[in-house]
Amino acid sequence: MPTKTRREILDPGREKLGTLLLPVLLVSSIYLLASRPAHAQSMRSSDYTIRLGNFNMTSGLKSSTSYSLTDTVGQIVADYFSSTGYHVKAGFQYLYTLYPFSFSVSSLTADLGALSPGSFSTAATTLTVTAPGQGYSVTAMESSKLTSANSNTIPDTICDTSCTTTTAGVWNSTSAYGFGYNVSGSDVPADFVGSTYFRPFPDISLGGTPATVMTSTAAGKNRTATVTYKAAISGTQAEGSYSTQIVYIATPVY
Repeated sequence: MPTKTRREILDPGREKLGTLLLPVLLVSSIYLLASRPAHAQSMRSSDYTIRLGNFNMTSGLKSSTSYSLTDTVGQIVADYFSSTGYHVKAGFQYLYTLYPFSFSVSSLTADLGALSPGSFSTAATTLTVTAPGQGYSVTAMESSKLTSANSNTIPDTICDTSCTTTTAGVWNSTSAYGFGYNVSGSDVPADFVGSTYFRPFPDISLGGTPATVMTSTAAGKNRTATVTYKAAISGTQAEGSYSTQIVYIATPVY
C-alpha cells in the first residue's frame, strides 16, 4: 500500500490540498471445467506428437509487417461453444495464446494540488489493459470521501444537476462542490459522453458497489483509458490535507 503524502498549505485561509492514493488490485479468474472423458486417436514417434483428433489443411500464426493472423482451416467445427455446465474451445486459436492478460496504472499517486474556491483542480491516471480471451472489465471505487487528518471531508460530486455512481452528468459549475471523475478512451461506458461528464466514485465505507470504468467482450491488446479526477470546494471548506484511496479491479473473461 503506497504511503500517504502531505504538502503544507501556503495560504490556509484559501487553499486546501487533495491527494489521491491509487492502490491497484489485479484479479485474474481461472475456470476449471469438469467433463466426461473425450477419446481421440493419439499418434507419436521420436520425431513428432499429434495432439488433435483431426487433421487441418492449415493452422497457425501468419504475420508480416502490416498484419498478424491466426487461423484454423479444414477443421469441421472451429469455434467457441458454451452452455450451462460446459465450455468448448475448438481450433488452433484456443491452443495458441495470443498474449498474456495484463493490467497497469500509469501512476499510483494523483495530486490534485492546492484547492481554491471558485476553480476546479484536476489530475489524471492512465489505465492499460491487455486481454486475450473473451474480454475483460475494470471497476473502480474509493475507500472513503476525500478526508483530512481532522476528519473533515469533501463531498462526492452530484454534478451540475445530477449524476450517480453509474450515470455520468455534466459538471461545469465551480459552485457545484465535490469530488468526481471522468473516463475517456478505449472501452469506456457510454454515459461518459464527453470531457464534461463526470460521476462520483462508489464509497467502500458506505457499502458502495464498484463501478465499471472499462469493459469489452472481445480480446484486445494495450487498450487504454484516461481517468480524470476533479474537485471543487466552497469558501467554507476546512483547511487541511485531504486524501483517499482509489481501488481498481481488472478481471479477464476466458
